[in-house]
Amino acid sequence: MISVIVPTHNRRELLEKKLRALEAQQGDFEVIVVADGCTDDTQPFLRDYHPGYALQVLETGDGYGRGSGAANARNQGARAARGDILLFSDDDVIPLPGWIAAHQKAHTQPRTVVVGRLKLPPELRGTGAAELAGPRVYWWHVTGNNTSMPRALFDEVGGYDPAFSAYGGEDSDLGYRLMKAGMRLVFVPDAVAVHEALEHRTRAMQKARQAGAAHVQVWKKHGDSRIAWALGVNPTLLAVKMALLPSLKGLLGSRGEYELAFCWGAWEALEASKNVRT
Repeated sequence: MISVIVPTHNRRELLEKKLRALEAQQGDFEVIVVADGCTDDTQPFLRDYHPGYALQVLETGDGYGRGSGAANARNQGARAARGDILLFSDDDVIPLPGWIAAHQKAHTQPRTVVVGRLKLPPELRGTGAAELAGPRVYWWHVTGNNTSMPRALFDEVGGYDPAFSAYGGEDSDLGYRLMKAGMRLVFVPDAVAVHEALEHRTRAMQKARQAGAAHVQVWKKHGDSRIAWALGVNPTLLAVKMALLPSLKGLLGSRGEYELAFCWGAWEALEASKNVRT
């Protein structure tokens, strides 16, 4: 059985859209919604929602609207899961027909981690929001949007690191540890979901800076220079981008603005880490 783990924070309309899309899925699965510090009408909706599939609802966070973050919420969902396979998918990722069945069929060998295809609505293409069409995937493509893995492997590597409590970093940190543990990473184009990417509609530049800082945190945690290059936070690379992007970002459209904001967030995090050492 697959356990679909869905963290959510004050996005009831998107959550409902996702859960109703799951009603059309075939296969043996359960859904675990982790309401993380929600203060909108998420909880009343979930109390009155009775789908045809098995549904668990958990609550995390510190109350008063303070969530504990996606990493902790996903960990809590994984602990409550009854399935052998964990499928992580955020509340703004809407599955298309055949999504769960495609993930299930891909788990034919041990230690397999499956990354599905992620599409964007037309208006978000080129903004820096995540879209993945394969066919090659790497450890940094392991995200909480459309990724499944054996529960035993998730537990073996220690799950998500809750130290990544702000936006970004927790996915690539987990992906790196899975890679070190010898995962078999496969891309499954039939496991398609649409990423509504709400943050790129409202707070794209703020999220870009946070992502840059979080990727520096991943690099500093593991001390592997390959991480800095893979995640785009190597100091030399950042310096080149920050020198060129102010004059060239217009050619790249909104993607250029996003890249520059990401670089600034990473640079600020690097400077802060130097101050801590001194």
